[in-house]
Amino acid sequence: RDDAKRGLQAMRPFTATLCATVSLVAMCLPAWAGDAPVVSDAWARATPPGVDVGAAYMVITGGKQADRLVGASSPRAAMAHLHVVDEKDGVSKMRAVDAVAIPAGKRVTLVPKSTHVMLMGLDGPLVAGQAFVVKLRFAESGEQSVTVTVRPATATDEHAGHAH
Repeated sequence: RDDAKRGLQAMRPFTATLCATVSLVAMCLPAWAGDAPVVSDAWARATPPGVDVGAAYMVITGGKQADRLVGASSPRAAMAHLHVVDEKDGVSKMRAVDAVAIPAGKRVTLVPKSTHVMLMGLDGPLVAGQAFVVKLRFAESGEQSVTVTVRPATATDEHAGHAH
Protein backbone atom coordinates (compact mmCIF):
# COMPACT_ATOMS: atom_id res chain seq x y z
CA ARG A 1 0.00 0.00 0.00
CA ASP A 2 2.80 2.43 0.85
CA ASP A 3 4.58 1.60 -2.42
CA ALA A 4 1.41 2.31 -4.37
CA LYS A 5 0.91 5.58 -2.53
CA ARG A 6 4.51 6.67 -3.25
CA GLY A 7 4.05 5.71 -6.91
CA LEU A 8 0.93 7.88 -7.21
CA GLN A 9 2.65 10.81 -5.47
CA ALA A 10 5.60 10.52 -7.85
CA MET A 11 3.26 10.64 -10.87
CA ARG A 12 1.36 13.78 -9.78
CA PRO A 13 3.90 16.29 -11.20
CA PHE A 14 4.02 14.32 -14.47
CA THR A 15 0.22 14.16 -14.66
CA ALA A 16 -0.10 17.91 -13.97
CA THR A 17 2.49 18.70 -16.66
CA LEU A 18 0.79 16.38 -19.13
CA CYS A 19 -2.62 17.96 -18.48
CA ALA A 20 -1.19 21.47 -18.87
CA THR A 21 0.52 20.51 -22.13
CA VAL A 22 -2.62 18.90 -23.58
CA SER A 23 -4.67 21.98 -22.63
CA LEU A 24 -2.14 24.33 -24.25
CA VAL A 25 -2.05 22.29 -27.46
CA ALA A 26 -5.87 22.19 -27.56
CA MET A 27 -6.04 25.99 -27.24
CA CYS A 28 -3.53 26.48 -30.05
CA LEU A 29 -4.99 23.97 -32.51
CA PRO A 30 -7.43 26.40 -34.18
CA ALA A 31 -4.56 28.75 -35.09
CA TRP A 32 -2.38 25.87 -36.27
CA ALA A 33 -5.22 24.49 -38.35
CA GLY A 34 -5.58 27.76 -40.23
CA ASP A 35 -8.80 28.80 -38.49
CA ALA A 36 -7.47 32.17 -37.30
CA PRO A 37 -7.19 35.11 -39.68
CA VAL A 38 -3.63 35.88 -40.82
CA VAL A 39 -2.49 39.50 -40.56
CA SER A 40 0.28 40.86 -42.82
CA ASP A 41 1.74 44.16 -44.05
CA ALA A 42 0.77 46.10 -40.90
CA TRP A 43 1.90 49.72 -41.11
CA ALA A 44 1.16 53.26 -39.95
CA ARG A 45 2.13 56.71 -41.15
CA ALA A 46 4.56 58.80 -39.14
CA THR A 47 2.85 61.59 -37.21
CA PRO A 48 4.16 65.10 -36.54
CA PRO A 49 5.07 66.17 -32.99
CA GLY A 50 2.04 67.28 -30.98
CA VAL A 51 -0.44 65.17 -32.97
CA ASP A 52 -1.90 62.46 -30.75
CA VAL A 53 -3.90 60.51 -33.35
CA GLY A 54 -2.77 58.04 -35.98
CA ALA A 55 -4.01 54.99 -37.83
CA ALA A 56 -2.85 51.46 -38.49
CA TYR A 57 -3.40 49.66 -41.77
CA MET A 58 -2.95 45.99 -42.69
CA VAL A 59 -4.09 43.03 -44.74
CA ILE A 60 -6.20 40.42 -42.95
CA THR A 61 -6.74 37.08 -44.70
CA GLY A 62 -9.59 35.02 -43.31
CA GLY A 63 -8.99 31.51 -42.00
CA LYS A 64 -11.13 28.44 -42.65
CA GLN A 65 -14.09 29.99 -40.83
CA ALA A 66 -15.52 33.49 -41.16
CA ASP A 67 -14.59 35.80 -38.29
CA ARG A 68 -15.01 39.44 -37.30
CA LEU A 69 -12.44 41.96 -36.13
CA VAL A 70 -14.20 43.43 -33.09
CA GLY A 71 -11.55 45.55 -31.40
CA ALA A 72 -7.98 46.68 -31.06
CA SER A 73 -5.63 48.12 -28.46
CA SER A 74 -2.05 49.30 -28.28
CA PRO A 75 0.29 50.34 -25.49
CA ARG A 76 1.07 53.37 -27.70
CA ALA A 77 -2.52 54.70 -27.62
CA ALA A 78 -5.08 55.47 -24.93
CA MET A 79 -7.82 54.22 -27.26
CA ALA A 80 -8.06 52.28 -30.51
CA HIS A 81 -11.26 52.05 -32.55
CA LEU A 82 -12.23 50.44 -35.82
CA HIS A 83 -13.16 53.14 -38.34
CA VAL A 84 -14.47 53.30 -41.88
CA VAL A 85 -14.55 56.24 -44.25
CA ASP A 86 -17.72 56.75 -46.27
CA GLU A 87 -17.91 59.15 -49.19
CA LYS A 88 -21.20 60.79 -50.10
CA ASP A 89 -21.64 63.67 -52.53
CA GLY A 90 -17.87 64.22 -52.62
CA VAL A 91 -17.59 64.53 -48.83
CA SER A 92 -15.68 61.91 -46.84
CA LYS A 93 -16.88 61.11 -43.33
CA MET A 94 -15.09 58.85 -40.87
CA ARG A 95 -17.15 56.82 -38.40
CA ALA A 96 -16.50 54.15 -35.80
CA VAL A 97 -17.83 50.63 -36.41
CA ASP A 98 -18.34 47.76 -33.99
CA ALA A 99 -16.80 45.11 -36.24
CA VAL A 100 -15.17 44.39 -39.58
CA ALA A 101 -16.26 41.17 -41.29
CA ILE A 102 -13.41 38.79 -42.22
CA PRO A 103 -14.86 36.23 -44.66
CA ALA A 104 -13.33 32.74 -44.71
CA GLY A 105 -10.33 32.63 -47.04
CA LYS A 106 -10.81 36.21 -48.29
CA ARG A 107 -8.53 39.24 -47.99
CA VAL A 108 -9.72 42.36 -46.19
CA THR A 109 -7.41 45.32 -46.68
CA LEU A 110 -7.32 48.16 -44.17
CA VAL A 111 -5.99 51.23 -46.01
CA PRO A 112 -6.01 55.04 -45.79
CA LYS A 113 -9.34 56.70 -46.68
CA SER A 114 -11.14 53.41 -45.99
CA THR A 115 -11.29 50.88 -43.15
CA HIS A 116 -8.52 51.28 -40.54
CA VAL A 117 -7.62 51.04 -36.85
CA MET A 118 -7.79 54.58 -35.43
CA LEU A 119 -5.26 55.23 -32.65
CA MET A 120 -6.20 58.05 -30.27
CA GLY A 121 -4.26 59.51 -27.38
CA LEU A 122 -0.85 58.47 -28.71
CA ASP A 123 1.91 58.58 -26.11
CA GLY A 124 4.18 60.39 -28.59
CA PRO A 125 4.72 60.77 -32.31
CA LEU A 126 4.88 57.72 -34.54
CA VAL A 127 8.38 57.93 -36.03
CA ALA A 128 9.29 56.46 -39.43
CA GLY A 129 11.42 53.35 -39.03
CA GLN A 130 10.06 52.47 -35.61
CA ALA A 131 7.57 49.69 -34.86
CA PHE A 132 4.91 49.14 -32.22
CA VAL A 133 2.40 46.46 -31.28
CA VAL A 134 -1.35 46.48 -31.88
CA LYS A 135 -3.42 43.73 -30.32
CA LEU A 136 -6.37 42.77 -32.52
CA ARG A 137 -9.44 41.10 -31.03
CA PHE A 138 -11.41 38.70 -33.24
CA ALA A 139 -14.89 37.45 -32.28
CA GLU A 140 -14.15 33.79 -32.96
CA SER A 141 -10.39 33.31 -32.87
CA GLY A 142 -9.52 35.62 -29.97
CA GLU A 143 -6.61 38.03 -29.67
CA GLN A 144 -3.62 38.37 -31.96
CA SER A 145 -0.67 40.74 -31.52
CA VAL A 146 0.62 42.41 -34.67
CA THR A 147 3.80 44.43 -35.18
CA VAL A 148 3.08 47.68 -37.01
CA THR A 149 5.93 49.33 -38.92
CA VAL A 150 5.90 53.13 -39.10
CA ARG A 151 6.42 54.48 -42.62
CA PRO A 152 7.13 58.07 -43.66
CA ALA A 153 4.21 60.52 -43.36
CA THR A 154 3.92 60.59 -47.15
CA ALA A 155 3.32 56.81 -47.40
CA THR A 156 0.20 55.68 -49.22
CA ASP A 157 -1.43 52.30 -49.51
CA GLU A 158 0.47 51.75 -52.77
CA HIS A 159 3.73 51.90 -50.79
CA ALA A 160 2.49 49.24 -48.39
CA GLY A 161 3.34 46.47 -50.82
CA HIS A 162 -0.09 45.01 -51.45
CA ALA A 163 -3.02 45.28 -53.81
CA HIS A 164 -6.62 45.97 -52.85
